[in-house]
Amino acid sequence: MVMAIPEIPCYLIEWYRPELTEQSIDEIVDKLNAAATTMTSEGRPVQLLLTLAVPFDEVVYGLFAAFSSETVVDACKRADIPAQRLSVDVGARIAQPVH
Repeated sequence: MVMAIPEIPCYLIEWYRPELTEQSIDEIVDKLNAAATTMTSEGRPVQLLLTLAVPFDEVVYGLFAAFSSETVVDACKRADIPAQRLSVDVGARIAQPVH
C-alpha cells in the first residue's frame, strides 16, 4: 500500500527595502530562519525555502512552505519583518545546481 504525502503549499512574501546590502539580506534570512525554526518546534511547521533579493528594485522575496498563509504571516511578524505582500498558491520549481 502506498501512502500519499500531502503536498505542502508554497507562499511568496515580498518586502520593499531601500538600501539593501549583503549584510541586511543575511540578517533578514537569519531572522526568518530563526522564527521558522521556533514555530516548527511549537507545532506550526514553516520553512523558508528561498530568498531572492533585487537591490536595484529595492525588493526582497521569500518563498515559504507551510500549511497555511497565516503561519507564514506569523513567522514574518515573529522575525520582526512583517509581510508587505503575500501571494498564495505559488508553484515553485527549484532546480538543482549542475555539477
